[in-house]
Amino acid sequence: MSRTITFLLALLIACSTATAQPMHEKNRDKVRSLKIAYITEQLDLQPEQAEKFWPVYNKFENEMWQIRKGFIDQYKNDHPNGDRNTAQQYIEDNLDYQEQQLALKKKYKDQLLKIISPEQLAKLYKAERGFKQMLIKELGKRQGPPPGRRPVR
Repeated sequence: MSRTITFLLALLIACSTATAQPMHEKNRDKVRSLKIAYITEQLDLQPEQAEKFWPVYNKFENEMWQIRKGFIDQYKNDHPNGDRNTAQQYIEDNLDYQEQQLALKKKYKDQLLKIISPEQLAKLYKAERGFKQMLIKELGKRQGPPPGRRPVR
């Protein structure tokens, strides 16, 4: 199954544009589908678990996105290296952002442990990182190395 996911991910990347522009909704949906398949496989979710797990996980991801989006939007045009006060405010806001993320993870940890085992929750955290790394690696292959860097083989 892992080869299937890798193949699907490579196919998705091959079909996407080579520019660094934001992904279109269709591509986001494809990545989302691949992530669901990847996490389901990594956690070895049973059908009855998956039925309960995905609505809770989706709600968690949506809330996490709202936190992330709020922070990103706040600093979209303000660069923290602009002046001392802006940098200091950025530091404080960044710590608040991280605290909000941690609080959300703690909140959903309890909800998820009612559905999946502690071992599966640990695998979930690892699978999220693994999927992100796999996606970045595939995008890197697609776009090539940044200017001034040699390709990694």
